[in-house]
This record gives sequence, structure tokens and C-alpha cells, in this order.
Amino acid sequence: MSDAAGANLAAYALAAAMVLVTVVTQLAASGKIQRNGFVGIRIPPTLATDEGWLAGHRAAVLPSWTGVVLVAAAAVVAQFVPGPGPFLACAILLLLSLTVAVVAAWRAAGSASS
Repeated sequence: MSDAAGANLAAYALAAAMVLVTVVTQLAASGKIQRNGFVGIRIPPTLATDEGWLAGHRAAVLPSWTGVVLVAAAAVVAQFVPGPGPFLACAILLLLSLTVAVVAAWRAAGSASS
């Protein structure tokens, strides 16, 4: 497999991971996944109360879906741009989206539990 093909595959793997994280976030926000220690945004404010769990995940839904769109777009661009740049863009967008989602969840859950 060429380096470009490997970077493309890795970019799509990152996009798939972002979709999985976002689906879990959406399910937790809808109440289909209850507060637990295994899946979801497991930070102190979301684990403290059921209200914090729901508020945190609801706040994280929009940043998560925004991240899916951005990472998927970068993965598509990876098909046409040679080199590791698009893969790095996917990785950076993934980390940035997850960070924004967790910060949103932390703030929402913190305000819900106070």
C-alpha cells in the first residue's frame, strides 16, 4: 500500500471514529444510554447526576456533529491531495471537535448540577 493510500485509509478511519463518538453522544443526549462508567462523556460533572449526564451530552451534540462534517470533508479531500497533510488535518479536526464537545459538556453539566 502506498503512503498516500495509507493516509487516505487512516483519514477514513478517523472519520468513522468520529461518527461512532457522535452517535454515542446523540444516544446519551436522548436518554437511550444512561449514566455509566463505560461509554459517553465520562467527566466528573456528567457522572455526578442524571441531569448533568443529559445536559452535558445535549450540549456536546452540536460540536460533535460539526466535527463529523469537518473530519469527513477532510477525509474526502485526502483522496485528491497527496501526502500526509489531509490525514493530519483529520486528526487535528477530530481532536479539536472532541475537545470542544467535552468543554461544552463540562459547562452544561456543571450548570445543571448546581
